[in-house]
Amino acid sequence: MGSRSRLWSAVLATMFVAASCRPKPETATASPTTSAPAATTSRKAARPPAWTQAQAPIDLLPERTGVVVSAASVRHLLRVVDLAALLGTYRPYYEQAGAYFEQTFGHNLLDPARWPEIGVDPDRPIGAALLDAGSETTCYFISLTDPGRFRDFIDRLGGKLGGSLESVYEDRGIVLAHESGARNQLVLRDDFAFVVNVGNPSLAPYDFARELASVDPARGLTASPRWQQALGPAEPRDLLAFIDVGGMLRAEVEAARRRDEQPATSWAEQELQRLREHGGTAEEIARWEQVAAEQRASERQVRESRRREQELWNGVLGPLGPIVLGLSLGPEAITGIARAQVPETALLRRVVTAGAGPPLAITAASERVLFGAGGKLDLSEGIAGIDSLLRAIGKSADALFAELKRSTGGDPKAALAMLEGTVSFALTTSDVAAMARGGSKAEPGFNLALNFKDPVTAAALVTVTMAKLPSSPLGAAGVKVKRGKSRGHVVTVPGWRDVHVALVGATLTISTDPKFAQQVERGPMWQPRLAQVGPIVTAPGAAATLLLDHAFLMGMFMARRHYEGERYLPSQNQPYWRFSSLTPEVIDKVPQSAAYKSRLKEWLRLDAKIERVEKVQEQRRREGALAAADSLGALALQLRETPEGLETAGGQYFGPGGLARTIERFIEGMSGGETDYSSYEERGRVEQELMEIRVRDIERSLGVRASE
Repeated sequence: MGSRSRLWSAVLATMFVAASCRPKPETATASPTTSAPAATTSRKAARPPAWTQAQAPIDLLPERTGVVVSAASVRHLLRVVDLAALLGTYRPYYEQAGAYFEQTFGHNLLDPARWPEIGVDPDRPIGAALLDAGSETTCYFISLTDPGRFRDFIDRLGGKLGGSLESVYEDRGIVLAHESGARNQLVLRDDFAFVVNVGNPSLAPYDFARELASVDPARGLTASPRWQQALGPAEPRDLLAFIDVGGMLRAEVEAARRRDEQPATSWAEQELQRLREHGGTAEEIARWEQVAAEQRASERQVRESRRREQELWNGVLGPLGPIVLGLSLGPEAITGIARAQVPETALLRRVVTAGAGPPLAITAASERVLFGAGGKLDLSEGIAGIDSLLRAIGKSADALFAELKRSTGGDPKAALAMLEGTVSFALTTSDVAAMARGGSKAEPGFNLALNFKDPVTAAALVTVTMAKLPSSPLGAAGVKVKRGKSRGHVVTVPGWRDVHVALVGATLTISTDPKFAQQVERGPMWQPRLAQVGPIVTAPGAAATLLLDHAFLMGMFMARRHYEGERYLPSQNQPYWRFSSLTPEVIDKVPQSAAYKSRLKEWLRLDAKIERVEKVQEQRRREGALAAADSLGALALQLRETPEGLETAGGQYFGPGGLARTIERFIEGMSGGETDYSSYEERGRVEQELMEIRVRDIERSLGVRASE
């Protein structure tokens, strides 16, 4: 319910842009996928027939579109939540919101069944797109049952809000806006409506609203080889996403180039120009010339830093083809596949290696896994790739290794050369509820499993590293090493759990769980909290695997949301403003009277009572958030290599009650119970009395009169 209302509110708000947001009209640049424009301002004027009727809104998107997210319908989106259960729980709020929409817009827009009343189709595609990253141009789109009825609704609503939209362009579709060249425009085309927002009109390569109103679907995004090659023979899904990361990076680089070609006049140059035009002294002009030169140098540094950052990201993501994500939506899970065309020369493709077994850090865990990841990497390619990326920003892998060697006392580069490439890591906990209680014991533990090429060299490395650790900077911080009772070493970390280091064959295990090495030796015995994630995490042959239990994110958020700092005391609030002739230091030295101390005790009693109640409420919020995380479930993904690139499969798997119960539990938890504000009011009255007593104490002590 909430997501639908926010989306619809956002669409409506974008349709009816405020007059203060209007930029000056600009000359539109012709789109590369449209014919010559045929502009008119008459709503009744005949429009040329479309060459081809679009079958879906995405058929009309420009060929260079960077991101598209399209759902089969709003009803498909609602499959993931038990709407009837939510409405049963929060019906009074729903009815109140529905009545507001009915009164404001003449229709209950929260009920998709009533959308046809305004010409909107709840059973056909709805979505959003990033049309151009450089100019930050986005659009939202919906499908219509009756374009005429929707246009009438827009006109009625515009008249009621005092901001009606007029036709500023007509071709195969109509562009509606407050004025030509506006940042926000509404496009009606075929059986669809698009709300277009241009973040930076000066960087827009052409007028996107006119593009949508005129493009032939045969020349749009879905007809392009880029789209068709990326999708391949994909089966229909409830939700489709198309993300051209490499294309967006290139668009951002081009936009940065255009920005650099037309830099704005700096404030220093403006002041310098003013002095020259109005006869400033030679000294003033020389000083501001220096300031302007320094500012130009600073701006050059910023541009160079931005260029290096773009080179860094382009090195990683630039070679990627568009990522295509197809999802099936249901009350128990949101599952699907994401694919990307990645050339074999790309860094990601060179580093990723197929054939990793199930991640031991997860499958050999005896504690609950909050977050886990594992895979097989080509370490030599990875180090070379990291080095090339670091050099783009003026650093190097050798410098990074040197810093690690200084801090650990070991040789990380030599250690990496011994590794076989299979690695897995997991954050774990023996007590999820501890995250709600807070404190150092709530910190999660971990499992780390590293496969070495040779067990003999691995044993030698462990022996040397454990011997050097006490004399390293870590040892100076209080870290100690002792031999384990049965095997390996135990590293004692001040204020935290012991870390157990042991070798199982050629696998190095490092964990806060003393049972982890034994579990690795015996073989996987992992029982996932949600059965659905098991096949994803344990499937053989994956290049990488990821598991995220939402209790981790929720627990960390709630454990740190409440800041346990020093509580406020009334003595920190002195009446300085009542004695303008005195310095704060003089006022602070006036001793507290017996009357002040007596009332302060009462204030402290009330404050302690309030603090106890607040801690109980905060505890309930944390417990409620963790309970919500149980219903939210977990995310499980596996990455595989394909002949064309990379493919990720898996999804979001809900726990008991699904998303509906997650929402209910989160709301229940965040409420923290009813609050009795009488104690706050009483404490406030006592604090006011304390202030007046303090004023009288200062008057008597210093022989002055306080101002009113």
